[in-house]
Amino acid sequence: MSRQVLAIDIRHQSIAAVLLSAGLKSTSIVACHRVPIDTAEENEKALASALATLTQQFSMTTPDVVVGLPADQAIYRNLQVPFKEEKKIRQVLPFELEPNLPVPVDRLVIDYIATDDTGVGTLLTAAIDRQHVDDTIEALGTVGLRPQLIVPGDFPLASTILSFGDQVPDQAFFLSLDTDTATLFLLDRKKITLARSMVANHIMGSGPDNLASKIRQTLIAYAEGAADGFHPDILYIGGPASADPSVVERLAAAMEMQLQPVDLQHMTSIVDTDAVTGQWSAPLMDGALALAMVEIERLPCPVFHRTGSTLRNYWTAYRQYVRVPAILLAVVLLLGLSGVLIENHLLQKQADSLDRQIEEIFKETFPQSRRVGDAADQMRSELKKQRTGSIDVAEDVPQVNTIDILMQLSRSIPKEIDVLFTRLVLGGDGLTLSGETTAFNVVDEIKNGLEQNGMFQAVTIASANMEKSGSKVRFILKLTL
Repeated sequence: MSRQVLAIDIRHQSIAAVLLSAGLKSTSIVACHRVPIDTAEENEKALASALATLTQQFSMTTPDVVVGLPADQAIYRNLQVPFKEEKKIRQVLPFELEPNLPVPVDRLVIDYIATDDTGVGTLLTAAIDRQHVDDTIEALGTVGLRPQLIVPGDFPLASTILSFGDQVPDQAFFLSLDTDTATLFLLDRKKITLARSMVANHIMGSGPDNLASKIRQTLIAYAEGAADGFHPDILYIGGPASADPSVVERLAAAMEMQLQPVDLQHMTSIVDTDAVTGQWSAPLMDGALALAMVEIERLPCPVFHRTGSTLRNYWTAYRQYVRVPAILLAVVLLLGLSGVLIENHLLQKQADSLDRQIEEIFKETFPQSRRVGDAADQMRSELKKQRTGSIDVAEDVPQVNTIDILMQLSRSIPKEIDVLFTRLVLGGDGLTLSGETTAFNVVDEIKNGLEQNGMFQAVTIASANMEKSGSKVRFILKLTL
């Protein structure tokens, strides 16, 4: 699974673009092209026309677009602030830069990178006219492209040299040569600490000598302000104009030092495809390749425009690969959830069936009792009652068998008395006997008969009431064992 990154290096006279396929394990160059810009047209129309010609050369699907603007359009300044918190730095940047800018600060887009790791904020700031950014976004929109990042040109190339150069010394500098401009980046202790763009004619007359003089002046001024001075060991050189060997030779002679051409493809071990073979030229394409590396590797670089979040950008790039697995995953989860719901329904149905069976068995076994709570506990309690022979047994029951009490009741009451006992309750205070008979005097006879029985110590009539019909007397007797 990989995503496509389209890097567009815009310069005053040409546009170079590289299309990369960035995967988890490797990154490869899919295609590269370079087209000229018609300087006779208006800037906006010329850029849109060149972009239309360029995009026709690529076969791509929703790539992440990274754009580099001409290096000399950026204004670089070095600042030092007494704090390192990003929020505070961004609040004071416009005020700190305003006295040193050639244009009103409200027209500019400003960003920065830190140039050291000390307790104060030592910054390299980059600013650009907002109109340049807006014009570029509008021109890209005419060809259906939406940039994720817009950054200053050549800066990504210097950042990539620091990140991927195997033997970059602590003090070095990088010079990017364009047709009539040059941009210098000082590399001090693995940081880009200074950037300057200057007018330069690399071919005519004393152009290399004049450029070498400007570079020396910049190095001397920087060294005076640096704590340990600045004595670069190597000059890296790149940019479209460095494709001409004579320019490199004349500049090396003027600088009186060995120049090392930059070949970013070999530095980063990025593999090119068969489609690129024969078209690749490091001086012409390294700027665009470095732009892609800023997006892929998240290298430090000032940003003039950023669209959306990182997560959204990744989703846009990878959604065509994620869609089918996501659908399959959703189907699997849906089937799994359906299986759980069906199994739960079947188990609930089985539990309800078992509960009905328990209810039926309980009713058959104890027809006079109502099931309350756990059936097993209630059945154990009922069985315990049957084994002890107790009737509505309360606490502290005397150790007397119920069958004996019933026998004594039967013997103590004459056979000719018409009586119906409705309830017997055996408790700690004796026996409570409820029943009904024909008259109040019969209740007295029952009481007298029970008192004569040797089992009961005392018999008391707790209540005796005539029913409304007048045919029965309901009574309650208290018997002490």
